[in-house]
Amino acid sequence: MIVKPLYHPLVKDLAWLVEGHYIERDFDLQPYWVVDINERLLLLDRDPESLVAAMAACKSHFLGSYFETLFSFAIEHLSHLKIHLEHFQIESDGKTFGEVDMLVETPDGELHQFEIAIKFYLERPDLYPHDWIGPNKNDSLLKKITRAREHQLQILQTEEGLSAISELAKGRQPVSNLLVFGRLYSALNSKEDINAWLKNDERGGWIRVSNVDLLMPFFEGYLILQKPHWLSVPNISDNFSFNSLQSAYNLVGDFLLDDRPRHIFLMSTLYKIDQTHKYVFIVPDSW
Repeated sequence: MIVKPLYHPLVKDLAWLVEGHYIERDFDLQPYWVVDINERLLLLDRDPESLVAAMAACKSHFLGSYFETLFSFAIEHLSHLKIHLEHFQIESDGKTFGEVDMLVETPDGELHQFEIAIKFYLERPDLYPHDWIGPNKNDSLLKKITRAREHQLQILQTEEGLSAISELAKGRQPVSNLLVFGRLYSALNSKEDINAWLKNDERGGWIRVSNVDLLMPFFEGYLILQKPHWLSVPNISDNFSFNSLQSAYNLVGDFLLDDRPRHIFLMSTLYKIDQTHKYVFIVPDSW
């Protein structure tokens, strides 16, 4: 846990990554972060030029590409792992077998393949076994994990994959690891759901727009989050302008033009010293 406040949005997202907000994890990064990681993050916060330059080099506007660039920076500058390959295509006889997100080496000489993802999944028990789905409903946690384990994480176990890295591996067999960062969002269909959810520090929530009034006893203001800033807590000051939660009903009309769920950051002013904040997806009633 980062012990001092950070202010630059990119550095805050980097710290969020380092803290380790996982949905699925095969490899524990914690022992490999540098011992002075807090100090380095604070230095970056004061002088973020190197991080800003690295992120600017990522031309894609997609959240996944943003996170992969952030992850690469973290491993290169804040860990004891050595990056050998990134986004490496495995090809043989004109056929592409797939891509390796990252191949790293530990200080004791082990090779590890990382398949990396950033995901946000909403709870839909009625869709079991695809009961954790993406906001656009085309993705699910089960689909993601199954695809990764049955395809991407098998690439370097094949003859073609091992041949492609043979000069680097020198007989070593890479260990395949899935690292899915992100957040899970509980369904908020009743006051009882919300009371239980408020006791869970890790999860976000999702609610249909006609039920927004259920949140009003606990929260007063909200901010619509824009990609790629879905990770860390926004910078909040005395001048920060939140929308009134009552105005969230205006989204009913917005959903007629664009039915994509809105990712919002909720803030309570019930307690001046220990304010409550939560991440919530507001979705149309037809979602």
